[in-house]
Amino acid sequence: MKTLLSVLFIFVFIPATVNSQTNTWIEQTSGTTQTLTSVHSSYSINVWACGYAGTVLRSTNHGTTWLNVSGNGIPANVLLINIVSIEPSTAIVAGYIGANTFVYRTSNNGANWSQVFTETNGFINAMVVNSGSVSEVLMMGDPVGGRWSLWRTTNAGLNWDSTGMYLQQIGAEAGWNNSMSTNNSFGSNVWFGTNNSKIYYSSNFGSSWIAKPVSELNTYSVWLSFNNDGQGLTGGTNLLKTTNNGTNWNSIVTLGAGNFGGITGGPFIITNNSFLPPLYYVRSDNKIYKSINEGTSWTAQYTAPTGIYRYIASNVGNATELWAVRDNGGISHAVLVSGINQISSEIPDRFSLSQNYPNPFNPTTHLEFACPPARQGISHLEFVSLKVYDISGKEIADLVNEKKSAGTYSVEFDGSDFTSGIYFYTLTAGDYRETKKMMLIK
Repeated sequence: MKTLLSVLFIFVFIPATVNSQTNTWIEQTSGTTQTLTSVHSSYSINVWACGYAGTVLRSTNHGTTWLNVSGNGIPANVLLINIVSIEPSTAIVAGYIGANTFVYRTSNNGANWSQVFTETNGFINAMVVNSGSVSEVLMMGDPVGGRWSLWRTTNAGLNWDSTGMYLQQIGAEAGWNNSMSTNNSFGSNVWFGTNNSKIYYSSNFGSSWIAKPVSELNTYSVWLSFNNDGQGLTGGTNLLKTTNNGTNWNSIVTLGAGNFGGITGGPFIITNNSFLPPLYYVRSDNKIYKSINEGTSWTAQYTAPTGIYRYIASNVGNATELWAVRDNGGISHAVLVSGINQISSEIPDRFSLSQNYPNPFNPTTHLEFACPPARQGISHLEFVSLKVYDISGKEIADLVNEKKSAGTYSVEFDGSDFTSGIYFYTLTAGDYRETKKMMLIK
C-alpha cells in the first residue's frame, strides 16, 4: 500500500540488572537527500538502503561510507520501497511507477540491476529472507484481482512463483510498507500487517495463512522476536505487544505521538538461560525511543538533527547493529554492544583472556580477550561469551554474547551499581573456558 507515513519503531528487551549494554546513535553521510524508505543487512559490514528516485545505496564498512549504486538498470523515476540483502554481493529491491510494481536484482554489488518481476496494478509492500535457506525470499504485495500478491523465490530472486500461496482478500484490505516480520532463528514463521484489524501469520513461509485479530485498524509495522520466545510488537496509532507469537495482542504505554512504522530487535542477551532482545521504536517524528524492560517503559534516546524517520532495521544474524533512515537521506547508526572494541587485527593462534586493568578498579575497568580463526569448515566467526560473576557465583553482567572474527578485543565493565569486593569474569568459546579475578574498591 502506498503511504507517506514517516514512521519507525524499534525496540529492545534488556534486563537492566543483568545486562550493561549501551549504545550511541551516530549520523552517517549517505550522499543523498532523497527519501530513504528501507535498509537491510545480512552481513554486518554489508548494508543496503533504498528510496525514492530509484535510489540504492550500499556500504561495505558498516555504513561509515555509502556508495550510490543507483541506475544501471533501475529507472530514475521508480519509487523504491523495500530492499533485502541475500549474500554479500546480491540484493533485491522493489518499488513502483504509477500503478505498476517492479522488482530488480543485482548479483554484482549493484554494478548492474536486472528486472526480475513486474505486476500491473500491484504494489509490493515487503520482502523477508528465510534464514534457513538464504536463497529463499518471500514477497508480499497488496491484493490484485481479489487475492493477496504473495510470491516466493528459491533461487535468490531470479524467478518468482505464487503456486499454492492463495490468500483471499477480505473487503478492501491491503498491506503496509515494510510491515512483515520473520524469525531470524526460525525463518519459516512470517507475520504481516494490514489495514483491516488483523495480522496474517504463516508457519510455513507463506504456503498457508491464519488471520490474527488486533485492536488496531492499521498495523503499519510488525516485529516478532527472533528468539522464538513468543514476544512481539505491532504498531498502528497505538503500540501492541504479544507474548504468544501473535495469538493475543495487548496495548502498552508509549511515548511520543504519531503512527508506528518499522520494527527491529537487538542482539541475543542470555539471562538465566533465556534469550531476550533489546527494543526500540520510532514514530512519525525525528526521535528514536528505547525500552530496557520489555516495553514496560520508554525513553526518547535520540533526536535526529533534521528529517523524519521512515524505517529501522538491525543486521540479520547477531543483530548487534541498527540503521534508521529518514525522509531527507539521513541515516543514523548504532552498535548495540557495551564498548566492545577491536584493538588489534593481528590474528591470534589461540584464545586468551588477559588480566583486567586497572585492578583494583573504581568504577570501571577493561577486559581484553583474543580470538583465533574459527575451525575450518564450521564458520569464519566464533561464538564468544564474556560474563561477570559476584563472589557467590551469581551472574551480574553479560558483556559479550555474539560471534566474533579473529582478533584482539577490549570491553569496559562498569561497576558503579555494585558493591566493593571480589568479582570473577569468564570467557567461553566452544571448548575453551577461562576465568580471572578482579577487585572493585570504592
